[in-house]
Amino acid sequence: MNTNVRLKVAYKTPQSLVGEYTRSVGQGGVTLETRRALPLGTRFTFELHAGGMPRPVEVLGEVVKVEPRPGERFMLTVRYDGAEDRSALDAVLQFIFAQEEQNGLRRFPRLPLHLRARESDPRAPFFYVRDISRGGVGLEVDAPALPREVQVGTPFFMEMDMTEGPLLLHGEVAWTSSVPRKGVAQAVTPGFGATFGRLRPDMLQRLEALMALEHLPPAPWRARVSFGLDAVSRMP
Repeated sequence: MNTNVRLKVAYKTPQSLVGEYTRSVGQGGVTLETRRALPLGTRFTFELHAGGMPRPVEVLGEVVKVEPRPGERFMLTVRYDGAEDRSALDAVLQFIFAQEEQNGLRRFPRLPLHLRARESDPRAPFFYVRDISRGGVGLEVDAPALPREVQVGTPFFMEMDMTEGPLLLHGEVAWTSSVPRKGVAQAVTPGFGATFGRLRPDMLQRLEALMALEHLPPAPWRARVSFGLDAVSRMP
């Protein structure tokens, strides 16, 4: 039996490819439903293709769990491994940053990112980081409306564990918005953007590593956010 499986996945834009890449790699793996069982240890190569890019980004993985499902189907759990060749991923990132600079709409190019974040209060809703740049970060909230403390001018703090140490990002809420949710009538997705203050040199270095998708944290990726006086008390 062939123990090396290659799957091709197509995305319309490099931005959507990177967004899905960070979501999947941040989770540490993926589950796939198939018509046949594969042996544990089967190697996967996911080819991620995007319009306008000459070469696919490859993500390597290994089958670590096989569960039978009704109808003679199987659910495979594939754990991701690091790819040896980063050149295609680097080319996609360079394309995105160059395109953002050409548009000239923002001071800092943004990196699409899918990362779940939470406040220290377990009753608070989940936040989702959607993009990040050297100057700030954009988030959405999994709730009908933004929490009351999320207002323009409110101090903001986000912490994320990286392999080289914690990434500590502080600043303030710069804007808030609510946009319609796709496919859901009369529903909106509340979101906001925060601009970063003056970051320490080591934090800037770790932020640059995140922007380059290097030295990433172990899966699953998580971030912690805080606002107001709580944010101020946590700032370095």
